[in-house]
Amino acid sequence: MPSGRLHWYFSRLAGQISNPGSDIGRLPFANITTLSVSHSTSSDSRVWLGALRGAMRFDSNATDIDAWRVFNSARYMPTRQSIVNVSSLAVLSRTRDAPSDLGSAAVVVTNRGLAIIRFEMWTLAQKADYFQKFFDPPSRFVKYGLVCGCLMSSWGDIRTCVKKPCDSDGLWTTIYLGSQVFRYAVTHDVEAKKEAWTYFETLELLNKVTGISGYPGRSVANRSDFPPKPRWYPSPVYSDLQFYGDTSSDEIVGHQFVHPLVHDLLAENDDERQRAYILILNITTHILTHDWYLIGENHNHTRWGIWNPLQINNDSYYQETRGLNSLQIFAFLLQTYAYSGDERFLNAVNLLIQSYQYDINLINQKMIAVCDNSFSDDELAYLSYFNLVYAFHTITSSTRLSKEQRHRAQDLIDHLLPYMQIGLDLSHKYKILEKTPFYNFIYCYASEQVNVTREATLKKGFRASFDCDSLSKDGVWFLRRWTLDPIEWQQFNSDRLDIQLNVPASKCQNEIQSLQLLPPDERSIARWNSGMYDVDDGSGWEALDPSSFLVSYWGMRYFNLLGA
Repeated sequence: MPSGRLHWYFSRLAGQISNPGSDIGRLPFANITTLSVSHSTSSDSRVWLGALRGAMRFDSNATDIDAWRVFNSARYMPTRQSIVNVSSLAVLSRTRDAPSDLGSAAVVVTNRGLAIIRFEMWTLAQKADYFQKFFDPPSRFVKYGLVCGCLMSSWGDIRTCVKKPCDSDGLWTTIYLGSQVFRYAVTHDVEAKKEAWTYFETLELLNKVTGISGYPGRSVANRSDFPPKPRWYPSPVYSDLQFYGDTSSDEIVGHQFVHPLVHDLLAENDDERQRAYILILNITTHILTHDWYLIGENHNHTRWGIWNPLQINNDSYYQETRGLNSLQIFAFLLQTYAYSGDERFLNAVNLLIQSYQYDINLINQKMIAVCDNSFSDDELAYLSYFNLVYAFHTITSSTRLSKEQRHRAQDLIDHLLPYMQIGLDLSHKYKILEKTPFYNFIYCYASEQVNVTREATLKKGFRASFDCDSLSKDGVWFLRRWTLDPIEWQQFNSDRLDIQLNVPASKCQNEIQSLQLLPPDERSIARWNSGMYDVDDGSGWEALDPSSFLVSYWGMRYFNLLGA
């Protein structure tokens, strides 16, 4: 390599520290120890740098968000610490006769060992197939048909990862089931139907094991698995089972999100559709007949199973979730009405509007205070937006409901839509910054910009604030940068020079957060309910099931936001 070219690279890269406004971005780490470039005969503008805190790659031909790539945690480097001290780098570029899917590789020598970073060219479909295999039995992310992450007994060794009961086993299972329903609707693969139905039967069990109609357990286990412990109760129905109680609104949202999809897209006969319908009906009936509460095993309402207007509207403790819970209950009631035609549910919607102003609550669904940015609530909100709009379309296209019923329901839909749409757009002013495929595909659906809703507009006059062509590109970028490694490796991004820390949010959340979004493969892997701006999270002791990727990929496929 000519020395002049080497000096030119150093000049441009070093300039980032003194000139952060440069068009090639900012250098992630200082204390550079080595530099390497490709020796390929083909054109390659990428430069690799080693530093005390890891390796970096700069590509002058990439977009701003992809120009710098950082490899600085145990996901890439042989260390548990932030200091790794790269002493040398070698870039191994593909030859002209190499397979087309083989990319370049870098060999990184550090004071803690050797790291090899290899790139391959994959389609998103290949990536989805790769993640789907994580659920092949015996899956470390599945036990008793319930999906969740797993815990490792040996640091960083996924072979030792074992699934334990999770607080939200039911919710994570509904997310995975949703991905499989979309997958089946796209591919019509018999194996996809079989896979999905297995997990639906697990959700049926959660609804039966408590012995309380419309009250599903959070999780289930054999009584012999562990001795009695808090919030676990022996099943009054199955003598060999126990269930995890105090079920939250999170679980209910998941059930009510996925069962309509099972009913319409997965079930193939009246018996299968009836099984999905019964679960929808029982849950909503339970809430409606128990004074807008979820009443559990102790004959009291659960901690978070609350939709009662007197508490939601009048108790300041619930002011942050007032809009969220209003959105949820409207979705439950209208979805159940769409399938049952039972006027109790439509009358209940009208009551919540006329007497308790739940329609107005929808406007401020997302609270925007710095210290109250709840990513968990965001996930529940977008699942509920999906469910509510899905209910709207089920009603307007229903052949079960009479003309008079559809007309009466349409009046309420026309009334609710403007409030819902304002709240949705206000929410997405924040979610758009995260570029997530999950939130973006649901926004596209709820704002009537995708295939099934373009042909059946609910109400003319609404203009979405965000264009789905742009949102889809962001979603593709996020899926492309999603790491293949499911381990939640500890990250050390607060040391980086190219991010600004969000000091107020960091103090409120008791976790260091950034103002800029880092790519998903430079953060610890997380679900959609986790903080997107956390910079130093992860531990190396847990692994996460890939259902968050799969529901986003197949959701985008189903709504034609990815193409083939």
